[in-house]
Amino acid sequence: MQLITQAPSEAVATSSAALELQQAYDKYSASYDDLDGGAAADALGFPQLRAQLLAQAQGRTLEVAVGTGLNLQYYSWAAAVAAVAAPAAGGADADDAGAASAAASAPAAAATGGVTSLDTVDLSPGMLAQAQARVRGSPSLAGRPIAFQQADVAALPYADSSFDTVVDTFSLCVFPDPQAAMNELARVVRPAASSGGSGGGSGGGGGGGGGRLLLLEHSRSDNPLLAAYQDATAGPVAALGKGCVWNQDVEGMAAKAGLRVTRVERFAVGTVELLVAEKRQ
Repeated sequence: MQLITQAPSEAVATSSAALELQQAYDKYSASYDDLDGGAAADALGFPQLRAQLLAQAQGRTLEVAVGTGLNLQYYSWAAAVAAVAAPAAGGADADDAGAASAAASAPAAAATGGVTSLDTVDLSPGMLAQAQARVRGSPSLAGRPIAFQQADVAALPYADSSFDTVVDTFSLCVFPDPQAAMNELARVVRPAASSGGSGGGSGGGGGGGGGRLLLLEHSRSDNPLLAAYQDATAGPVAALGKGCVWNQDVEGMAAKAGLRVTRVERFAVGTVELLVAEKRQ
């Protein structure tokens, strides 16, 4: 585990709205898992969805808005990485057991190669501290090549086309400028492998051997009545739900960022979207 430090923390935020978000999540950090990783999330099947999504991560991987590290237990590591830091027998903790259960329900063929390194960023130092504590307390994550860095998703500190996989889960809805965030995710992911495959969309298959963006997000439902309800309640829901705007057009934002959506699945009556996309050549 590696922590990349930078100071002062306020200098990382690219706007006053981002600074407010950072300060709010610093306050939430100690209790955040009660909301995003608690009983309600379990009842909605979120652990299984995280496992299903993250089984597809491979190569050099970036997770933005890593938060308290709820996703870390679900990554499948490349064989060479896993062999270096295999967990001690009998050392599994509750997180490890939960991840194993969720992973059992994910498609077995989803992972092809596994993650070789994992860079993570978050705007909130408090959230990053919780994520690092999770790694220290989890035998299955001990020794894995995971780096933590404070950064604003609107200005990621990486060169273009740096990553094979870029991940975001349940965070697009809280970013002050979600389109700017999506543009940055598209910038740092590698382009799709050159192939003669046709365009994707709902129900489409996964991409080829190039980079991919993996998203699990709150989104505007494809049910017209529920979508209208989301539109009418977006303000109050954001006020009560830590700023989450739950009626965003995630596919539309991906398209505007120059991404080609290759797979979409909807859950929770269409209000949660699992999306796989790739950057056009």
